[in-house]
Amino acid sequence: MIRKKFFCALFAVLMMLTASAGAADESANTRLARIETDTYGSEQSGALLDRISRLEKDFSGRNMAGNMNARIEAIYDTLYNNAAGPGVLAKINALEWNANHAVQGGGIGNRLTALENQIIGTTSPGTFNDRIRALAKASYGEEILPIAQVQIPAGTLIKVETTVPVSSKTLMEGDIIPVRVVEDVFVDGNLVFVRGLPGEGTVTRVVRAKHIFNNGKIETDFNVLKTIDGQDAVTCVAINAQEAMLAGNMARGLSLVGQTFSGKNKQLEEVLVRGKNIDLPAGVELYVEIKDPLVVYGVSNNTEGLLISELTPVASTPATSTPAASTPATSTPATSMPNADVTIIEPDDTPPPSTPPTQPPVQTQPPQTPPQTPPPQTPPQTTEPAPLYDDEEIIEIIDED
Repeated sequence: MIRKKFFCALFAVLMMLTASAGAADESANTRLARIETDTYGSEQSGALLDRISRLEKDFSGRNMAGNMNARIEAIYDTLYNNAAGPGVLAKINALEWNANHAVQGGGIGNRLTALENQIIGTTSPGTFNDRIRALAKASYGEEILPIAQVQIPAGTLIKVETTVPVSSKTLMEGDIIPVRVVEDVFVDGNLVFVRGLPGEGTVTRVVRAKHIFNNGKIETDFNVLKTIDGQDAVTCVAINAQEAMLAGNMARGLSLVGQTFSGKNKQLEEVLVRGKNIDLPAGVELYVEIKDPLVVYGVSNNTEGLLISELTPVASTPATSTPAASTPATSTPATSMPNADVTIIEPDDTPPPSTPPTQPPVQTQPPQTPPQTPPPQTPPQTTEPAPLYDDEEIIEIIDED
């Protein structure tokens, strides 16, 4: 247990040093634009000092002393850096997931307003931190959110989908393909990826269809995905992800990473179509996996009342039963137990009708044997044409359109 805590603490320190080194490589305007996009939904205009002052008042309610870069660094840490505790993005994602089991895009201000109208019914005054504490109290019952640190192992699978159409006719190397998470991912009972979180892939190679013997092809490196605490997780499409897509017949997802498969895999929908480009709509699903272990702040799933299972009661059919001679009472309509496949028969006090002694016993007829169905006719065998390609041929996955 001590080793585990030390390991997590070491990762947190490395994470902090990596974030600081990455931030130092950015210009003041670039970093400020990134903060404004996540805070207000877009980059703001005006003098840098005025933009910094507005952010400080929204986050903490006061302007800070120091030079311009130091003030930007302090706002950056408040929003993204989880070294000393979960940042603002982690808290808002936790609030949105508890309310909707999904996270929304856009700026922090608009997201907080939407949550306040949904949970409280009105917007609240104060800084972003004040409003988050009020929402936490209303949503979870206390101001401290149930967020805990957890390590995501390498190879963890995440299911994502593309959010724009993809075509080998128009894509260029270096283009970005945006994706989003479509299924929640838990590690040790903590939510680390939630439906709606964004990510992206970078196109590394494009081959356009030119003639009948040249198919279109796309190779994409899906390398960035947001965790629930706002970190950029490094992902890839390695063996685990490829096997999961093969098992799930996700041929279109495999086509986005330029993978091929043997012609023996007939269960996959897409087949070889010579001389056509890959032309896929938005919503193509695929798997990515965590490349290296990562320590994040996840939302604990152990809080009572955090998850509410929506169980549908089993509809019961009124039971009709013939009482045996030794049964002292008949049965009333059946009472079904919610969420169970058991029907309870409750007795009542009504005596069964008596049978006259002189009436001869009722002869039960033997059950009729249903007519025998003749065996299916075997159609005459015909000689099938030779296949267009050998089963051992390697077939590229492209869209059937």
